[in-house]
Amino acid sequence: MTLDLDNLREGWDFEAKLATGRDGKGALPKSMWETYSAMANTHGGLILLGVKERADGSLEVKGLDNVEKVERDLWNCLANREKVSCDLLDRDRVEQHEIEGKTLLLLRIPRADRRQRPVYINNNPLRGTYFRTHEGDRHATEGRVRRMFSDASERPPDSEI
Repeated sequence: MTLDLDNLREGWDFEAKLATGRDGKGALPKSMWETYSAMANTHGGLILLGVKERADGSLEVKGLDNVEKVERDLWNCLANREKVSCDLLDRDRVEQHEIEGKTLLLLRIPRADRRQRPVYINNNPLRGTYFRTHEGDRHATEGRVRRMFSDASERPPDSEI
């Protein structure tokens, strides 16, 4: 798939992250996990690492010098239940793209199944559950988190004879 950066804008289902890290070579931003939770709990979406959003909403390609490290850190965090409650990604949902001679990492976050929700971070469902509103990640209220847990535990109506 070719990325059309000219037409991508942050919103309900797309988030751009610079992801350069302290050394400028690439790192997973801490705020990425809030976006992962929010998209998984809402409608899914795309997270693009290695781009900067300009004031006019357009995207500037910065690239990830050490994309292999960033991707390795991604998989390690997804496998760590202390970091994130649910790994929704597989190899087909993580793509490296070369644009303007720079490498970007695209994450295709699916909407979590009701049995997987809430998807939360830092081992704390009440403080680490997010949902997506326009271009922002918002904390879920305690009531919303409890409803998601309740929905996850209910048996579907057709599961009994």
